[in-house]
Amino acid sequence: MSLSKIFSESEKAQNEVSEIASGLVKLNSAHPDGKTVDCVEYIRKYFDEKGIEYYIHAKEDNKPNIVGVLKGQSKKKILWVGHLDVVPVGEIDTWTYHPFSGKIIDGKVWGRGSSDMKGSCAAAMVAARILSKQKSIPNTVEFWFTADEEIGGGAGARWLSETKKLNGDVCIIGDGNGGGYKNPSIDLGCKGGAGTKLIARGKTAHGSTPYLGDNAIMKLLKVIPYIYKIGDYKLKLPAELEKTFKVSTKFYMAEASTPLQKKAVKKLFFYPTVACNIINGGVKTNVVPDYAEADFDIRLSPGAKVSEVRAEIERLVKEAGIPGVEVDKTRIRTPTNSKMDSAGYYESPNSEFMEKLSLTIKKATKKKPKTKILTGGTDGVSTSKIAGIPSLGYGTSLTGKAHQPDEYITIENLVLGIKVYAGFPIIF
Repeated sequence: MSLSKIFSESEKAQNEVSEIASGLVKLNSAHPDGKTVDCVEYIRKYFDEKGIEYYIHAKEDNKPNIVGVLKGQSKKKILWVGHLDVVPVGEIDTWTYHPFSGKIIDGKVWGRGSSDMKGSCAAAMVAARILSKQKSIPNTVEFWFTADEEIGGGAGARWLSETKKLNGDVCIIGDGNGGGYKNPSIDLGCKGGAGTKLIARGKTAHGSTPYLGDNAIMKLLKVIPYIYKIGDYKLKLPAELEKTFKVSTKFYMAEASTPLQKKAVKKLFFYPTVACNIINGGVKTNVVPDYAEADFDIRLSPGAKVSEVRAEIERLVKEAGIPGVEVDKTRIRTPTNSKMDSAGYYESPNSEFMEKLSLTIKKATKKKPKTKILTGGTDGVSTSKIAGIPSLGYGTSLTGKAHQPDEYITIENLVLGIKVYAGFPIIF
């Protein structure tokens, strides 16, 4: 099949892909449970109906992964990897439509996970169907739909990579914002994390005599500003990514509307970002708390050394000088080698893979895509660093919609996703 024919078939699939995306959104795969059983069953039925070969792999019964397999003529194997789990919905009252309604309104599919990234999964399913109807395709393609991406891939891509179930020549990560028709882009890699939990211990007392206790919450509040100082720690980054960081900064600057946001975007790739997103402490209003904790999401550009940032965080906590407050080390993995100590991942901007993916997107959008670094993390960390498969990202997501109330994906972007995911195996 020619590329023009694939694009034509993709355009005809508007209703199909929007209905599939809606169907996936209706299936609750939100954390903390993150169950993917229903989503995998939904995809299995679709593959059965379309005559697509598939396999199911599960480390945990409630979190299966499914792969659709299309055999090609060459020995080359292309992977597409996307995740089925989604983040919690938050306060339902903040949503215009119920987060699991999957409403299709105004050319958009609404609901939790529509943008991140069940819409992209729907596009991949239709791409598999279009490719499966060809007499032959040049390269073998595996479409993987995984669990646990939002919590590190322990039952999903990380486990599949560690057990060598994921293997191939190249991998397209379907996560992230590909910029649509207006501003197409390829993710050369993504940021990594140095997530930190701060623990404060004090002494309990009756709320009417607080001076007899040692309030853990108050101690914690005094140290939190010191953790935020990590945002001024200049990262040591790979010289070969300098141009990509500049392009990435320009890409995200387009979404910044206030002076504070623009100032933050200028630092986005050259310094850590830090956000204190969870605070826990206290048992009752009339009891002085003897324990409190705060969780920080700290992101680093690919190539930065996680160990160096963690050492600086430890130094900042000591600088605060508050007894009884420390960094929780129980969940920090010790890097096994320098590769694993490097945050996130990135690929060379000068590869045949990049050239062919760029060409596919250019033919679909009529614009040459830019290369950028994704601010969030993806399963590409596992496929690239653990499985050793060159991994580039191209997603259908919309900037500012992932993890938000009133999340949605445009049908236009879904169709573009089909074009790229079905077209690349023909070009590569």
